[in-house]
Amino acid sequence: MHKQRSRNLTRRHLLAASAAAAAAKFPIPAIAQGATSIKMTLPWLPQGAQLFPFVARNRGFWQRRGLNVEIARGFGSAAAIQTITQHQVQTGIIAAPSILVGAAQGLDTRVVGIDGYDSTMGFLVLADSPIKTMKELEGHKLGSTLQSAEVPFIDHVLTLSGADPGRVARVGLQVNVLETSLMNKQVDAISVFATSNMPSLLTQGVAFRFFPFAEVGIRIYSNCLTTTPEYLKDNKSVVEAWVDGMHEGLKYSMLNFEEAVDIFVNEVPEVKMSSTGRKHTRYGAGLFLAALLTPELRDHGLGWGDLASLNAQTDLVMKYAVPPNSKRPDVEIIFSNAMAGKEKLTPAEWETARKSAAEFAPYIGVKL
Repeated sequence: MHKQRSRNLTRRHLLAASAAAAAAKFPIPAIAQGATSIKMTLPWLPQGAQLFPFVARNRGFWQRRGLNVEIARGFGSAAAIQTITQHQVQTGIIAAPSILVGAAQGLDTRVVGIDGYDSTMGFLVLADSPIKTMKELEGHKLGSTLQSAEVPFIDHVLTLSGADPGRVARVGLQVNVLETSLMNKQVDAISVFATSNMPSLLTQGVAFRFFPFAEVGIRIYSNCLTTTPEYLKDNKSVVEAWVDGMHEGLKYSMLNFEEAVDIFVNEVPEVKMSSTGRKHTRYGAGLFLAALLTPELRDHGLGWGDLASLNAQTDLVMKYAVPPNSKRPDVEIIFSNAMAGKEKLTPAEWETARKSAAEFAPYIGVKL
């Protein structure tokens, strides 16, 4: 299993490779003079679940709109959101829980598109584990990266599943040993974001079972296209061009899945260097696509967010993820559908995307 480890793409190797990439920048193609240059941040390392901005740039969807977009890696959504609010970058992709937590703590942002309707939070156990349900986590060790965004919701999810959170032994783990701690059976289960953690296990042929938080009704949005209110006010046309190019890239990725994976691999040096880079990317992109195919996208088009759902998500964040004295964010101010819905899928296009996602949906418990 661990032969040629130095060439395999795991989260640990992504971390090391990304450091070697220096400056956290990815090559920018030549573009016409007079274009507006902006910088956007990813929530984390470049991975399959965020391949579409690289597709947008590679295919010239931003260039045609007069934009020169630099893509920077992130260091977690909580840190990435600060690079936006501190004006180090103009835009970014930020996980919804971090948007809501940040807003409750006074970080003022604006979300101009939703490009992910399930963060894919859940618990992973090995396939040979005696744990067959969430309730059976009682009496076992659950490993988590304590700063990870799913952690505040764990006790609530366990309670909803009928388990006693007090009977689940909690183990704090560093991000670079999360999966290996499960594989080596140092813990019996780990809490994860499937699109981030599953690809390395799948690439290594590790069999597992996944218990999604959505199974007990906890579904929180993921990729939020984010900027600041000041930048949006002064540069609305630039932000709209960024959103439109992003959504054209996302739709292209949905309809040309294998090509989109190849584009991403060729765009990101540390992924291309790995012998398993394409396989890792394909799993991440496929899991993301499976979680993306929801009624929100089908009925309203790319980027549209359900404000009623976002209010329910905000209630969860306020109850479990922030200090008691935090101010509840105003969802209607932060989130807008004004720039959403321009790109839509025809029934035939939906079927094309569904066929591409069908291979990956069972891993996260999604029925397409």
